[in-house]
Amino acid sequence: MEHVYIEFQVECTEAIEHGRLLSKWSAFFVPDRAQFYIAAPTTICSSSKSSLVSLLEVAEAVECTTAWMYVDRKRPDFIAVVSTFKYLGFQLAETTIKDKRENRMFALLRYELE
Repeated sequence: MEHVYIEFQVECTEAIEHGRLLSKWSAFFVPDRAQFYIAAPTTICSSSKSSLVSLLEVAEAVECTTAWMYVDRKRPDFIAVVSTFKYLGFQLAETTIKDKRENRMFALLRYELE
């Protein structure tokens, strides 16, 4: 099986002044390591928890042992985002990912799947 990429958008239910607010989720599966990587969405809203649960269910369905959340370290709300995912059961890893093409660093949070 090759790497699989998933992407979807969820409309946030919170009322906003200037139209719709979307939360974009993306993830990819690395079958030879049985790991699932999820990009932290740029917008976190009340529907984010159910979106995350759906992605973790996909990871379990393809028999992953670990799900990883990666978060851009330059986000203005970095601490709040990491705290939110830690509250949901993720653990902050010591490892970071460096994207030299875009000069970005990402923190990794690990979630063990049963």
